[in-house]
Parts: sequence; C-alpha cells; structure tokens
Amino acid sequence: MRRIFLLRHGKTEWNGQFRYQGKSDVPLNEEGRLQAQRAALRLTSLDIDAIYASPLSRAKETAHIVSRTLGVPIKGFYEELCEMNFGAWEGLTAPDIERSYAESFRLWRRNPEKVKIPKGESFTEVVERVTCGMKKILNDAGENILVVAHGGSIRAALAGLFAMDISASWRIRIDNCSLTSMELGSDRVMLAFANDTLHLLVDDEGLVPNLPVLI
Repeated sequence: MRRIFLLRHGKTEWNGQFRYQGKSDVPLNEEGRLQAQRAALRLTSLDIDAIYASPLSRAKETAHIVSRTLGVPIKGFYEELCEMNFGAWEGLTAPDIERSYAESFRLWRRNPEKVKIPKGESFTEVVERVTCGMKKILNDAGENILVVAHGGSIRAALAGLFAMDISASWRIRIDNCSLTSMELGSDRVMLAFANDTLHLLVDDEGLVPNLPVLI
C-alpha cells in the first residue's frame, strides 16, 4: 500500500490578508516558516522517502524546511503542481473581486469548473494539469510520498485521483500547512484523512516529532 501525503505550504502575508495568490510568487512569512517546521516534525515518524513540490517560492521553501528536517532530498519541482492561475483576480480580496467581477465571482463560488477567470485558468484546466503531474510522480519511485503544493492544486489532485465531482472538491477545506493523506492499493485509492492541522496546535515549547498520526 503506497501512501501519498499532500502538504499545503505555510502561511504568507497574502493569506493573512485573504488575497487571492494564484501564481503570484508570494513568499512565506515568519508564521508560515514556523508552521512548516512543525509540519516537518510531524512528518518525521512517517518514513517519507520522496518529496516533490510546486516551484512557487511559498511551496518551495516549505518543502526545503521539511527536506532539511527529514534528511530526505527533494526529487523534483513540478510546474503542474502550481496553484491555479487566478489571472486578473490575483492580489484582490473576495470583496474586491465581487465588486469588479460580480457575475463571474458568484458563478465561481457555486460552480468553479464553469468559470474561466480573466487572464487565468478554469478549475477544469487545473485538474487536468495537476492530474498529469501526479501521474508523473506516481510513476516514480517511492512508497511514502510527500507532495508540497497549494490549496487549489491539492483539491485538483483529489478530484483527479478520486474521479470526483470538480465542484465538490472545491468544498474541501485545505488550511495552510495542513496534511491530507491517501492510500493507493492495486485497484483503488482511499482517503486516510484530510486537512489535518494537529501539528499546528502545539505551543513552541512542545515541538516534538511523536504527535499522533490519524491513519
């Protein structure tokens, strides 16, 4: 049974301001780096043997923090794992977008797969490219695989691997530095847990690598 762990990057300033980031290359802030370290300590008990990541700096730095802590090299940065391109919406908050793109934003909130964001992508396109990237990763070596990506690309990976309704996948909450895990058998994919942030609830003096794993 192979296991895949999907880790969303740590927090950025734009996350704190509730701005759409997309492919804008926004770095981690100090809280995000601490979150990444806590996630890394959580992962020390899971025998990770391969790490892959999005090349955007917030995911890349999260992956490097985990890699150094685990002593596991990063095998590749895949463009296919990048966050959804939000085009004209990037850098804007939800109220900003609602004022300027009212009709398309309302449709996006209901059925994201039906919206082509100006100068950006549709979520259907994101699912297609992320699925392609995940196939490359799964064809590579590794029994316990860590993929460091973004909220949108993690949802896209779930939609592709589970052949689930695209709209439904966007209703799955994926917090900063949360872990989501799947088990891959010979004939099926099973969700082990989603949006697990237990490691972020420990105070600074309690950073320990033996937190329970919900699998």
